[in-house]
Amino acid sequence: MSTRLRHLAIRCRDMEKAKSFYETAFGFAFIGYRPSGLGLDLSDGTNNITLLQQPADMQRPYIEEGDEYIHFGVIVDDLHACWNRCREWGAEISKGDVKDRTEIAQEDLPERSFKVLDPDGNVIDVTANTEEWRGVTV
Repeated sequence: MSTRLRHLAIRCRDMEKAKSFYETAFGFAFIGYRPSGLGLDLSDGTNNITLLQQPADMQRPYIEEGDEYIHFGVIVDDLHACWNRCREWGAEISKGDVKDRTEIAQEDLPERSFKVLDPDGNVIDVTANTEEWRGVTV
């Protein structure tokens, strides 16, 4: 049996702000808006990320990094260039390494990987190491 993860949907307080982050930080391509106008699709060419506008009356509590319900990881070609794009966008870098979760000064370049928060506080592990996660082939 062969199964491949190809789609991720994320609720956003501000869908357009999240779109800007994912385009700028990671280079995801904007595909288009959903017919309802309450969602949009981005892609890296293999995977689809749908950003869904959360309802105005929905309250989403802040959850400390490390206790989040879900997070995901990306493999980038150039770790330091991605770091710089995240910083220039204004994203919060939460940890300096995805495995040992070290604290890092916002101005220090990471050695191996880092954790960044999207505009809604979702945690994204960022690495250039194609062997970062067990069982993954690139």
